[in-house]
Amino acid sequence: MKRIVGLSRYLVLAAVLGFALLSIATFIWGGAKTVLLFSDLLDGAWRKDFSLVKLLQVIDTYLLAIVQLIVALGLYELFIGDLDLPDWLHIRSLDDLKKSVVDVLVIFVAIKGVEVLFDSSSSADRLRSVGSVALLIAALTMFRLVKVVSGKKPN
Repeated sequence: MKRIVGLSRYLVLAAVLGFALLSIATFIWGGAKTVLLFSDLLDGAWRKDFSLVKLLQVIDTYLLAIVQLIVALGLYELFIGDLDLPDWLHIRSLDDLKKSVVDVLVIFVAIKGVEVLFDSSSSADRLRSVGSVALLIAALTMFRLVKVVSGKKPN
């Protein structure tokens, strides 16, 4: 029975493989967005403010792919075995993985807020949307701060 429980950690390989494949797909998606952005810029879109939003969306897509890769590597290290990774990339707990996801979510939500500034037709819509984005970012930031403060060990 003990051996079966020990081997069950290899079930995590399904998640590792899934995140790795998802990361590859997201990198490809980011590449496609990059090509489209270049095409738009060559067609004169650089004159429009919304091109900045498209650039931020491309950056956001690549960041998402990187976080997916970090989660795949982290799950492997936590459940399967050590990898030869730089020190800053070693994941020591599931909270380290959640931190990466929350950090990217904050950036994603902020980019969506900038998009609303350019897309909304009325000032009231902009104010409501940006206010909602600000509250969500504040809540996510508080979540991270609570995790950091609660994780500190007393001297």
